Amino acid sequence: MKDAIQVVLVAPIDEDREELQRLLGGLNSVWLAEVLATYEGAARRVAEVGPSLVVVGIDGDLVQAVNLIQTIIQNNPGIAVLPASRIRDSSIILKVIRAGAREFLTLPAQTAETLESIKRLVARREHAAAPLETAKGPQVIAVSGAAGGIGCTTLAVNLATTLAKTAGHEVVLADFDLMLGSLDACLDIIPDQTLQGIVQNIDRLDLTLLKRSMTRHSSGLYVLPHPVAMEDSAKIDPDTLRRVMLLLKAAFPTIIIDTSKGLQSSDFIAFEMADVILLVLQLDLTCLRNTARLLQLFQQFEGFTERVKLVVTRSGSHESEISQKKAEETLRMPITWHVPNATKAVHAARAKGVPIDVVAPGSRVHQSFLEIAKGLRPAPDLELLKPRRGLFAAFF
Repeated sequence: MKDAIQVVLVAPIDEDREELQRLLGGLNSVWLAEVLATYEGAARRVAEVGPSLVVVGIDGDLVQAVNLIQTIIQNNPGIAVLPASRIRDSSIILKVIRAGAREFLTLPAQTAETLESIKRLVARREHAAAPLETAKGPQVIAVSGAAGGIGCTTLAVNLATTLAKTAGHEVVLADFDLMLGSLDACLDIIPDQTLQGIVQNIDRLDLTLLKRSMTRHSSGLYVLPHPVAMEDSAKIDPDTLRRVMLLLKAAFPTIIIDTSKGLQSSDFIAFEMADVILLVLQLDLTCLRNTARLLQLFQQFEGFTERVKLVVTRSGSHESEISQKKAEETLRMPITWHVPNATKAVHAARAKGVPIDVVAPGSRVHQSFLEIAKGLRPAPDLELLKPRRGLFAAFF
C-alpha cells in the first residue's frame, strides 16, 4: 500500500458515506484508511492519520463542513481536501472554494471522474511541497494593451495553446472582449458554450459540468468565447463575472484572459483577479504614449502596477520608431519579453485559425512564445515541445 493514495472519508449522512465508500473502494490506486461518520473530532483524527487526501461529505451540515475544510487545510498544508455533495449550487461551491478547496465532487459521481479529481489534488499537493524554485507560477494571466492590432490576442492564443500542451496541465482561455472578441476565429472553433451561457447557468453549474460545457481545442485548451449577440454582452454584470472567475480558478490551474482594448468593466475584473498582467506594446510613439497613460491609470488601483510585465511585439521591425532603452525610461519599467516581427507567419496563422507552431514550428516567433510560457509557468516538459527548426524556419 505504500504507493497508494491514502484517504480519510468524513461523511455524516449514511447514504453519502456508503456511496463514497463504494466509490473509493473500487479505485485500485486508493487506500481508504479511515471512515468517520461525524465532523466532530475529524480534524484531530486527520492530523493523527496524516493521509494524502480527505474526502468530506458536506451535506450533513454545511457550516460544520466548511469549518472542517478550513481547519484541515490551515493545519495540514500537505493534505488535500475533496468536498462532495449531491447539491449542484454554485453558492455552495463558492463557499468551499473560499474555505480552500480546489476541487468539488458532485454525487452521484463516476469512477473515472473521481479518480481524475483525486490525482489532480494529490499532484497539486506534491507540487506545493516542492522547492520554491520549481513553483508553478501565476494562475490568472490577463493579456492587455493600450491599442488594438498590436498582437494581444495573438499572444493570448499562442501562450494558452503552448501551456495547454504541457503534460497534465489544464488551461482555459477566456475572451473578455465581450463586444468584439475574436478568440473563436483565431482558433477556428464553433463554440459549444459562450461566456453568456455560463453566466445564465451559474447557479446550476458544478466544476464537472463547467468543463463539459466548454469547447475543447485540439491542443487540449479549453475555450470560453465572448457572447454571440452583442446585446448579451450588456447583460453580464461584474459581480456575476467575478463568480465565474472563482469557478474557473477552482477548476483550472491556469486561466488566460484576453481583454478588450476599450477598458470595459470586464477588463477591470480581469486586472483585479489577475496574478500577472501582460501589457503588450509596440515601439511606436502612439502606442508608447497610450501605454504610459494606461500605467498611470493602473497606479490608481492598488496592486495593478506591481503585477504588470511588459511585452514588446513586432520587435526588430524596421517600423519601430523608439528604442527599447527610451521606452523603458519613459515607462519607468523594464521590458520583460520580446516577440519578434513575423508578419507573414502571424497572418498565415490567423487566416487558418491555428497557433503559430502549426505554420512556423521552430521559428523565432514560436520560440518567443515558448520563452514567455516557461517564464510564467515553469514546466520541465515545455522544452520538449520545441519542434526542430525546418529549412525555411529562418524566413519567419
